Amino acid sequence: ADKDGPLPCLYSRAYVMFSSELEGKIILDVLSEEERFLQRVKAIDVVNINFEAYESRVFLLNDQFSLQFLLDRSPNANKKSLDCLSKVSMQITSLCLCLNERPNIRFHAASGRAGKYCEVLARILDGDGTETGDLDNQIGKLPHWKPRYNPGTLLILDRESDPVAPLLHEVTYQAALMDANRIKDGNFIEVEKKKKGKLNTTTYVLNEEDKWWREFRHRHVKEVIGKLAQAKEEFLKKNEVAAGQKDVAEWDSKQMLKQVRDYPLYREFTRQYKKHTGILAMTLNDLRPLLKDGLNLEQDMATGMDPKGKKVSKRDFFSRLCGICESPDICMLSKIRIVMTYIITQGGMNKKEKNIIFGHLNKNVLPAIGKLEELGINTGDRQNAYKLKLDSSHEAEIKNHLHAEAEWAGGQWRYRPRLLDTVRQMIEGKLSTKSHPYIRVPRKETVVERKASGIRSRRMRSTKTKLEDDAEKPRFIIYVLGGVTASEISAIYSLGKTYNVDLFIGSTGILSPDEYVKSLSQGSIPKNENLHEVWILLLGKVKHL
Repeated sequence: ADKDGPLPCLYSRAYVMFSSELEGKIILDVLSEEERFLQRVKAIDVVNINFEAYESRVFLLNDQFSLQFLLDRSPNANKKSLDCLSKVSMQITSLCLCLNERPNIRFHAASGRAGKYCEVLARILDGDGTETGDLDNQIGKLPHWKPRYNPGTLLILDRESDPVAPLLHEVTYQAALMDANRIKDGNFIEVEKKKKGKLNTTTYVLNEEDKWWREFRHRHVKEVIGKLAQAKEEFLKKNEVAAGQKDVAEWDSKQMLKQVRDYPLYREFTRQYKKHTGILAMTLNDLRPLLKDGLNLEQDMATGMDPKGKKVSKRDFFSRLCGICESPDICMLSKIRIVMTYIITQGGMNKKEKNIIFGHLNKNVLPAIGKLEELGINTGDRQNAYKLKLDSSHEAEIKNHLHAEAEWAGGQWRYRPRLLDTVRQMIEGKLSTKSHPYIRVPRKETVVERKASGIRSRRMRSTKTKLEDDAEKPRFIIYVLGGVTASEISAIYSLGKTYNVDLFIGSTGILSPDEYVKSLSQGSIPKNENLHEVWILLLGKVKHL
C-alpha cells in the first residue's frame, strides 16, 4: 500500500513470529516508524525453529560449503570461521530449546585445524568459565522454559574424525543418489526417460511420507530392487484390479464393489512402483562404471579386509589405482576420490607415485589433495607418517556388518563410518573422555537404563505410558562440523533402533563427495564445475544400449 494511504485490512489482528532472535534495535525502529504496525500487530515473539528438520532424525543449518571457511588460511579466515561458528551456535541453541534440552556437551579433541574448532564451538555454546554460553543466555530469557528430567548429550565431531567417509562411493539407495548429485533442493529428483525418440523428464519427491523410501532408503540398491519385485508379486495376488483375470460379465455385486475399492490402491501402487523402479534404474547406471574395479579398490583400502573379513594384500593397491586413473570412462571426481582415499589410508604418497598419478588428474583438483593436511592427513612420503587405521572396536563393527549383511555387503558395502562406533561407545558409556572430553563436568549425565543382560530391551513391559517413556528416553544429539554424509545419517537410524534411544544428527548440510572435494580445493575448483562430466557422457551411451 502507499505509505500515506490506508492499509488494506485482510485480518483484524496479526501475531508476528520470528524463527530466530532479532536485535531489539530493529524492532524498535519498526515500531517508531510504522504506526499502522502497532495498530494491527498484537504480539511479537520468537519461536526456536532456526534450523531445517530435513528428516525425523536429521537437522540441517543450510550452509553447504562451511568446510571451506573452516580450512581457510587467508588473513581474514579466523574472523570468518568465528562468525560461522557463532551462527551455528545460535542455531544449535534453537534446536536444543525446541527439544526442551539442556545437554551436556562433548567434543572431538583433534589436532588438525578443522578439529580444533570443535572445542571453540563447544565453548561458545556452554561458556568458558568467564562468560555465559549461548545456551544459558537464551534459557535465561525464557522464564517458563524447563529442560527434560533426563538431560541429553550433545557430541560435536568434525571431518578430521573420519576424512574418508565422504570419499567412498555408497551403494545404499539414498547415499547413491546423493553421491551422484541426483537429489536437488532437499528432496526432489528428476528421472529422464526416452519415449518415442523424445527425452521426457519426470520430477519426484522423496520424503518420509513415502512408505517405500522410508523403509528402503538405507538398504543396498540391489536389495531394494528385489524387495520391490516381491511387493509387486504380493500385490498382484491380493488386488483384483491388478490381477485383471476375471471377465466383467461374471462379476457379482460383491466383486464389483471390491473392484471399486481396489482401484485407488492399484493406482497408488502403480505410481509408487513406477517412481522407484525408474529411480533405481538410474542409480544402477550411475554405479556401473565403477562396480568392478573402483568400488572394490576403495573398500579394500578403507577396511583392509575382503568381503569375508580377512586381511587383504596392499601390494597391488597402487597398480590398481593406476588402472582407475588411466581409464577414460571414469569421471574426474571418481578418480580424485579414490586417489585421496589411497593417500589417507596408506599414510601418504611419495614423489614417484605422485608423478605417475597426478599426470592423469586435472591441475585444478590437485590443491584439494594438499588441503588434506588441514585434516591431520600426511600427503607426502610415508616415513613415520600418520595413517588412518582401524582400531579394534571399529574393525569389529565392520566384521559384524559383513556377517549381518552377508548377502548384500559383497565387495562394495564393507566400510562403516567411524561415527557409528563413536556413538555406540557413547551410548554404552564407554567413550573415552580423553579423545572426546566434556567442555565442563556434567551436572547430571545422560542416563541409559541397563539390566543384567545389558541395555534394557524394548520388549520389556513398563508401567509408564509411551508419552512418559519417550519424555525420559536417553537422548544424544550429534553435530558434525563441515558436513555430514549419507552413510553417517544411516548409522544414526540404525543405532536408534538397536538401543531404543533418541538420536539426532545434523550439520550445516549433507556433504556430497563433490562438495567435499571442492571445499578442500579452497576455490581452485569452481562450485559450478561439473566433475561428473565424463561419467554423464558414459551414462548416455549406457542408456542407448
